[in-house]
Amino acid sequence: MSKNIAILILTDLTVLNVTGQELDFSPDMVLGNRSVTYKHFIGYSINSRLSIDQLTLFDTEYEEDANNIYFIRNNFSYHFNEKIKLNTAIGIKNPGAFCTVSLGFSMKTNNFSFTYTAGSTYQKGFSFEQSVVFSYTPDLGHGLEGYINLLATANINGDGYIRGLQQFKIGIRKKQMITGLALNLDQFNNAQKKLENMGVFVKYNF
Repeated sequence: MSKNIAILILTDLTVLNVTGQELDFSPDMVLGNRSVTYKHFIGYSINSRLSIDQLTLFDTEYEEDANNIYFIRNNFSYHFNEKIKLNTAIGIKNPGAFCTVSLGFSMKTNNFSFTYTAGSTYQKGFSFEQSVVFSYTPDLGHGLEGYINLLATANINGDGYIRGLQQFKIGIRKKQMITGLALNLDQFNNAQKKLENMGVFVKYNF
């Protein structure tokens, strides 16, 4: 496992060196009651049709290592138009390596964005994976915006609901900096195992 993670991190660093400051980079950290969660998104548009992105998440408990969560995904997208794109991704997450092919639909305005993605993931067997990302940033005046963000994913196969997560954030945005409250929920094996982490978060959009 550690070897695969090292290879993927090395790939990420290579992408950073090649593309430099042309990247969109958005790291955030949650300090919660159960764990510390670090997540970042890196996106780069090659042209109007092609783009690449990378999502990394590490969730580390304060006292034990039994429930640590990791997720690293490298994704390549072909954009049919501004709203629909085809994605192919490889990565590693609990409990190992995976690959995904999916179709995504997105819509965006000045202060609202919504993305729905659905497709097939292979990780020790095939599953149907869906994800939703919702973000709303209403203008509050005086250079401030509200911030409401939801990320939810679910993997389903013949055995049922094998993996799911929901991450909810609400806070205040000033320029590139966002701070507020966060709630992370994780479910495994038909929700026989559930984890939750509630606390504060800090996010910065470069």
